Amino acid sequence: MIFASARLVARRFERRDLAAFVAMRSDPAVARYQSWDGYTVEEGVRFLDGLSGQEPGEPGWFQFALEEKATGAFVGDCGLNVSAHDRRLAEIGYSIARPFWNRGFATEAVRALTGHAFRAYGLHRISASVDPRNVASCRVLEKAGFVKEAHFRECLWFKGAWADDAIYALLHPGRGEWPVA
Repeated sequence: MIFASARLVARRFERRDLAAFVAMRSDPAVARYQSWDGYTVEEGVRFLDGLSGQEPGEPGWFQFALEEKATGAFVGDCGLNVSAHDRRLAEIGYSIARPFWNRGFATEAVRALTGHAFRAYGLHRISASVDPRNVASCRVLEKAGFVKEAHFRECLWFKGAWADDAIYALLHPGRGEWPVA
C-alpha cells in the first residue's frame, strides 16, 4: 500500500490486475474521454512492465492501482505526473471501472491522491486536464476542491475531431495537516 482512504487502497500494479485493467481500458464508456481506444492484453503487459523501476513522487507519470478495501476488487487507477522541470508541480489523472461508477470512488481517490502527494512529495500545485464534456469528471475535481482555471476551445485534435480542454488546479493549503478522504 502506498496510500489509502476510507474505502480504497492505492498500491503498485501487480500481474493480478492485468485482466481487470485491460477490461476497464477496453470499455468504450471508460475510454471515451481518455487517450486510448480499445486496449489489448499486450498493451496491458507493456504498461505493467513499464511501471517497474518507477517510483511515486519521481518526475514523470506513476500509476497507482486502486483496490476496494472491503472486497479486494480492482476499482481503477489514478496517476501522478511530477514535472521534471519543477518537482513542486504535478498533474493527476484517473480512471474508474464502470461497475464502480456513481459510488464516489473517483472523488475519494482524487482526494486521497492529492492529500498524499502534498504530504509525501512536497508539491505546491496539482493540476488536471479534462474534456469539459466529461461533466462527471469535472464534478469529481470540483468536489475534491479543484478550481477551474481555464477553458481552451478546440485546442486539441482528439479522436478525429477538435476538442476543448479545461484545466483545474489545487494548491497546497499551506497550513496544518492535509485532510484525508
